Amino acid sequence: MKKAAFIPTRDLIVFPGIITPVFVGRDKSVATLEKALIDDNTLILCMQKDAKKENPKLPNDIYDIGVLVNVLQTLKMPNGNIKVLVEAKNRVKINNVVIEEGAYFAEYEELYSEKISEEEQEALKRKVIENFEKYAKLTGKILPDLIINLQGLKNLDKILDLITSNLQISNDKKQTLLEVVNIEERAYTLLERINQEVQIVGIEKQIDNKVKEKMNEVQRNYYLKEKISALKEELGETANESDEVSEFRKKVKNAKLPKIVKEKLNKELDRFAKMPSFSSEASVIRSYIETLLDLPWNKKTKEILDIQKAFKILEEDHYGLKTVKERILEFLAVKKLNPNMKGSILCLVGPPGVGKTSLANSIARALNREFVRISLGGVRDEAEIRGHRRTYIGAMPGRIIKGIKEAGSKNPLMLLDEIDKMATDFRGDPASAMLEVLDPAQNIHFEDHYVDTPFDLSEVFFIATANDLGRIPMPLRDRMEIINLSSYTEFEKKHIAKKYLIPASKEENGLKDINVKISDEALKKIINEYTKEAGVRNLKREINKVFRRVAKEVIDKDKKSLIISVNNIEKYLDKAKFRPDKQKSKESRIGIVNGLAWTAVGGTALEVQAIKMEGKGKLTLTGKLGDVMKESAQVAYSYVRAKRQDYKIEEKFYEKYDLHLHFPEGAVPKDGPSAGITITTAIISALSNRPVRQDVAMTGEVTITGDILPVGGIKEKIIGAHRIGVTDVILPIDNEPDTEELPKEIKKDITIHFVKHYDEVEKIIFDNK
Repeated sequence: MKKAAFIPTRDLIVFPGIITPVFVGRDKSVATLEKALIDDNTLILCMQKDAKKENPKLPNDIYDIGVLVNVLQTLKMPNGNIKVLVEAKNRVKINNVVIEEGAYFAEYEELYSEKISEEEQEALKRKVIENFEKYAKLTGKILPDLIINLQGLKNLDKILDLITSNLQISNDKKQTLLEVVNIEERAYTLLERINQEVQIVGIEKQIDNKVKEKMNEVQRNYYLKEKISALKEELGETANESDEVSEFRKKVKNAKLPKIVKEKLNKELDRFAKMPSFSSEASVIRSYIETLLDLPWNKKTKEILDIQKAFKILEEDHYGLKTVKERILEFLAVKKLNPNMKGSILCLVGPPGVGKTSLANSIARALNREFVRISLGGVRDEAEIRGHRRTYIGAMPGRIIKGIKEAGSKNPLMLLDEIDKMATDFRGDPASAMLEVLDPAQNIHFEDHYVDTPFDLSEVFFIATANDLGRIPMPLRDRMEIINLSSYTEFEKKHIAKKYLIPASKEENGLKDINVKISDEALKKIINEYTKEAGVRNLKREINKVFRRVAKEVIDKDKKSLIISVNNIEKYLDKAKFRPDKQKSKESRIGIVNGLAWTAVGGTALEVQAIKMEGKGKLTLTGKLGDVMKESAQVAYSYVRAKRQDYKIEEKFYEKYDLHLHFPEGAVPKDGPSAGITITTAIISALSNRPVRQDVAMTGEVTITGDILPVGGIKEKIIGAHRIGVTDVILPIDNEPDTEELPKEIKKDITIHFVKHYDEVEKIIFDNK
């Protein structure tokens, strides 16, 4: 087997009989070239499969078929590369590549084509040259001398290789033709390739001609229009405006628009009339004129200020929410007495699923106003509120003006959904842009960057919704009236399910005519053991799941009535997802105290456990606590140490005992000051060995002097206490007003003790029997 120096080429294929330059630059290729020049001026060239690879793995990253060449001349270039002039001799098959003394060598065998008859060779020669000549005329990129040279050649092998090297096809396709050794097969493959290229070039010519014709027509029309316009100007005549401009002028004249808007539109129309209709600027002006004409500058819906009707609609659509409904009815009453009152701005704050969005929809229906919802979740760009400036194609008004346009009325009810989810980045601060929108003193002249003309937003009734009031910037919060929607109680959820969710779900699942009943106990189980939420979204999903399975049962077994009870609920909903809240034992215990906490899914019990051990006064806290809660524990410990004698605690306990406080459910983050009195009670109980009543729960912040400070989430906390069977609740005296909205069912079952100082707590919580 023969062996010769070998160089892989990145993006070059050399065919036998062709003299061509090759540029060598890679270190190993330069070393290989030097070896070849020393030996016999012979090289093997073969193309890489991936031209981007700097160091190909040989022989896997090269093709099997290459070409044997003679080096005719070398020239070193200024950039360090070597220009090598080579003459290709014959096809070769590369069997192996080895590295010797830093240079590549290939083991190869030469490939020769089999001879065919002279008649067949002549026929193929004529056909190939004829088709290539057609290709050359279409592209105009092949020199006529090449065709003359081809006709003078007799060797079909050389003709095929010369045509292939000059054909404008990809290197992969050229490599395919290099690998075909059989001359007859290669001739037919080349004919197929030439015919494909002729078709492609023909299609390209057609596309070019169509584009050229269109351009010529546009230029001709523009030239004629300009010529006519110039002639009419010379004759003292006014050029006739296009139908589109005339139509716009007619609309502007007939529309009831403010004077400043009419003037702006007429000015823009004058500019639009002078522009070619196909220009990009004309497109921008057209969109602007259409937007201004579509805005309801003076259109508004007639309000129905019927308080009784509004009350009826609100009661029909929503259960509870007494404060919100009262605020809406107050607004209507004031509006009726003072028709010139400016738009109101409410902000409904509460956990997901408590009905904030649907409440806004009901208000719009009660007022007979158009309803527009604008989602602000994730809005980061100030232009989303104020609009884009008209300096580029694709500019558009902001969401507020788009909402007004969509409503077709200047006094809609506009819901600004998720106002606490707006963010700030390099594109501006959308929350600051909302300040002008929501300020009744400023929004009478709200100016959108796109509209560029003041628009009166003072008659819009804005309602914003938020989950977390703390995430709304203070200046923006100051412009809104905050109405808090608390989480629903078990009784409210049960009533909502029976009045709204079950009838709607039955109809949605095609069970309107089937007698399906869910017992109260089954409904209670779904609420407590299959959902854990403040609102009713998951409750709706679970009820839908029940009725979907009921629908399948009705179809399969042809049943006409079904009762879903607590005994068969698992058949429709599988196993319960949550454990029911553990009912509190009536037996008093040492070191275990029931605290109350607020969570996103409502109120819950927060047990605090304390034990004392022999030690040196170390205080240990466990249970994933936040910094505020750790400080509350330290405050409680210091208070107990200072008041040791009053609570019958052993002298110098802090030198004899260590104290460990644990807050169960250690993986759940806990923070806030409201566990202060709970921690204080647990410490006193553990150190004095006095049992604590388990039918009492408490919440409140304790100071280092023993004063009890108010905390939040009172309604949810008391509802959580009721759920675990607590009979008495201890609250700070300043939280007394927060208990007025408690449901009657809870007030009758729970005794509430209001305290001002911890001494009062001590008299209630410890079992003195």
